[in-house]
Amino acid sequence: MRTVLAAIALASLSLLLPACPLACGPYDGQGDRTFARGADSMILCNNGGYAATLSTGILEGRYTAEVVTTGDEVFHATAGPSGAVAFTLTARGDGTASAPELGALSWEEVQLDETDLDHAHLQCQDLEARAWWTTP
Repeated sequence: MRTVLAAIALASLSLLLPACPLACGPYDGQGDRTFARGADSMILCNNGGYAATLSTGILEGRYTAEVVTTGDEVFHATAGPSGAVAFTLTARGDGTASAPELGALSWEEVQLDETDLDHAHLQCQDLEARAWWTTP
């Protein structure tokens, strides 16, 4: 009897666990882009927001993108709460990027697998819960 109850409890619990294959839905984050530099990381979200985890702290906000004549992509980022210019990230076709306002070290674009991108995308979803997200 105890074995049956334990099996039922385990089966029920497995349906509630976030990593459970039975409870997992489709992957999120398609269109998000991730960059890294040493211990620093940044995600440019497909919702127009970004989250950067830096040694100096966390930056969050919105960005706009443009492709310049050289073929580079330029991302103009603003700080979420204030709307002030935060940084300009220039992504080159070779997988490197630079953002002078964040220091001289170069960034590298990182290709995450579906699972890691799905987990990283949680940061993008969190942005939409910030008070400044709905402020024009």
